[in-house]
Formats: sequence, structure tokens, C-alpha cells
Amino acid sequence: MLRVCLLAGLVAVSGADSLAWSQTLTPQPSLRELAEIGDPQAAFDYGYDLTFPENGEPDTVTGRYWLVQSADDGFAPANAVLGMIYRDGVGVEPDIDRARSFFELAWQAEDSFAGLDLADLILFEYEVERATAIAILEQLLDDEEVGPLAGLALAETLMFDGETDTEHARAVTLAADALDRQPGLQRAHYIIGIGAAEGFAGPVDQTAARSAWEAGSESGDSLAMMALADSWLDTDWGIPDPVEAYTLYSLAADLGAGDAAEAADTLADTLDDDARTEADQRRRDWEDRLGWTATSD
Repeated sequence: MLRVCLLAGLVAVSGADSLAWSQTLTPQPSLRELAEIGDPQAAFDYGYDLTFPENGEPDTVTGRYWLVQSADDGFAPANAVLGMIYRDGVGVEPDIDRARSFFELAWQAEDSFAGLDLADLILFEYEVERATAIAILEQLLDDEEVGPLAGLALAETLMFDGETDTEHARAVTLAADALDRQPGLQRAHYIIGIGAAEGFAGPVDQTAARSAWEAGSESGDSLAMMALADSWLDTDWGIPDPVEAYTLYSLAADLGAGDAAEAADTLADTLDDDARTEADQRRRDWEDRLGWTATSD
């Protein structure tokens, strides 16, 4: 009897192991198969992987097809990605109106990143609808993820497109708040510096302005570099320092600021050999501050 029970137990265990083994051998459906049976998340993932593959060539046509299927099933991120595709011309001709439509669908589904993209698109491509973009940014200010970015975008439009001191002062406040919440937002330093230089958020404070622009420059912001360089050529800011200005213009030019390249070339013609040597040293010092200097193992 004992032998029979032991054999029965072995059979039972063997059967369980066989079942588990057979289950591990059952192939799991692929993303494409899941997409084909109507899974919107799988359709999105499959379409995204085809459009933006980590390796190999993209298949933007097939990828876009599956992203559209996902979007048609109400998956908001798919609309957001399609908006980006048509905005940037990824495998298609850029189509700003179509991009806006996709961003709007995603934003209506409460996709906050799509709202930010929509506001940005309106500000740059539909200038007469500035108020619409501002309203979207205002709604996003308290969003935990995109709130700082929305605050900085709103600060920029109020600073550069605003017409009143109240708008300019709020721009400075928004930039400072965005920087507090997300310290890596380098452009905020530039706006804060303008506020201090122009007295938008209190008395004119050239020292504070330079400090802000220097912080922005150290983080790699070309506009902060150019503003700081301009200040070193302005006699109203004290004794000019054309060597420092030249150094900063040349750094900004390396970051792609075309106006900076022209300014650097103009200044270069006024520097003697000693000044050029000093500029080379200051350039190396700035490169160290920016982390551009190569380090050996």
C-alpha cells in the first residue's frame, strides 16, 4: 500500500511538472499579434518600436499605421506621438495643421505632455492664437511632471511677447519658480537675469543679472552667454572686458548661436597678441566649468 501511495505521489508531481513545463513552452504572443487582436497599448508599442527602433532602420510607414490604430482606439499617447511625427516630419512631410490636430486629441484626453507640445506649436506657428497657448500653459502650471516646463514656456512668452511691466514681472517669478522645481532648466537663468537688469521684479541689479547669466552660461545656455558677453562690453556696467566678451561669444558660437559667431569675429580683430593669449586661457577655464574638457583615464 505504501508503495502504491508513493508511486501515485510521484505521478502527481511528475504530472504537475509536465504541466508547468508545457506552459513554459507555450509561446507568448508578440507585440504584433497583440496589436492585431486589438490591444491599443501593444499597437502603440509596436508602432513606436518600428518608427524609432533602438537598432536597425526605421519602418515609418508600418509604424505609423499601428500608431494610427492605437490612436483610433483612444490611446492618448499615440495621438501625441503622431503629433510629433507630423510636426517634425518623421517619415512624412511636415504638416503643422495635422500635428496640431493630433496634439489636441491627446490634450483633450488629459495628456499633459501633449498639452505642452500643443501650446509650444501654437506659440511658434499660430501667433494670432497666443492667448490659447497661454491658457493651456496656465492649466499646466500645477502639473507635477510638466509644470516647471510650462512655467518656463509661459515665462518666455510673457517676457518676450508681453507688453506690460506686470507681464514682465510675472515672467521673472515664473522662471524662478520653474528653476526651483527643476534646477536643470538653464533658460530660466537668462530670464531671471533680464529681470534683474531691467528692474522688472525689483530695483535694477546688474550684479544679480550677471550672476544669473553666469549660472546660465555654466549650464550651457547660449543666450545667457551672449547676454553676459554684452554686459562686459557695456560701459554702463563698469569697466569693459573685451577678452571675457570674446570668450563668451566664441563659446556661444560653438553652441550654434549665429549672432555670437559674428560678434566673436568682430571682437577678434580688435585683440592684440597678449589679449588673444589671455582669451585662450579663459576659454580653457570656461571649458572646464562647462565640463567640455576631456579627461584621461
